[in-house]
Amino acid sequence: MKTFRTLAPCAHHPNTMRFKSDRLANKRPPAPTRSESLTDQRFNDLIGKASSFFATFVRNQQGERAAAIEELSARMLEYGLTLEDLVDPAETTSLRRVGSPH
Repeated sequence: MKTFRTLAPCAHHPNTMRFKSDRLANKRPPAPTRSESLTDQRFNDLIGKASSFFATFVRNQQGERAAAIEELSARMLEYGLTLEDLVDPAETTSLRRVGSPH
């Protein structure tokens, strides 16, 4: 007959031990540290890299938006839809009341 050892405490084995390695496995590894000091040149390089990254992100986002608009326009032509077909009449009525200057 085999007996199985549980890691969590239970009613009939209140002193079940947890292994130390189990707790260490759940810890996040320490963040890497840089030994290089932050000089003006290094700071400017990092700012340049960050700017480049964000510019690429914005270009990608604009490209995806343009592609989505192009695909939507093509689908509208394919199925003979107009902008009015895509707008919910209940929403347009509520928007007119909210946006009305009177």
